[in-house]
Amino acid sequence: MIRINLLPHREEKRAARQRNFNFMALGAVALGAVTVLLVHTINSGKIETQNNRNHFLETETAKLDKQIEEIKKLKEETQSLLSRKQVVETLQSNRGQAVHLLDQLLIRPDEV
Repeated sequence: MIRINLLPHREEKRAARQRNFNFMALGAVALGAVTVLLVHTINSGKIETQNNRNHFLETETAKLDKQIEEIKKLKEETQSLLSRKQVVETLQSNRGQAVHLLDQLLIRPDEV
């Protein structure tokens, strides 16, 4: 009976499988690294976009606060002018009362 030694053949297949396994493991690590880098880049972009939005909102809020202050000042001035106008109207309406009072106090010679 002839015996054939298949040991070198098996070692070659084992070495080939080991190389394939190492190649696949390296590919998986590379794919994982690329995935992590891609996710990091996307998240960094989103964070930067949100920071820009926040900065824009802060500047717009500051502008609106200034406008609110101006509006308050204008309302105070308007209220002051309206109160002055009311005083002038009151004085204008009471202007003739002194004349009527003096006229009533005056004794007329034909009435005596």
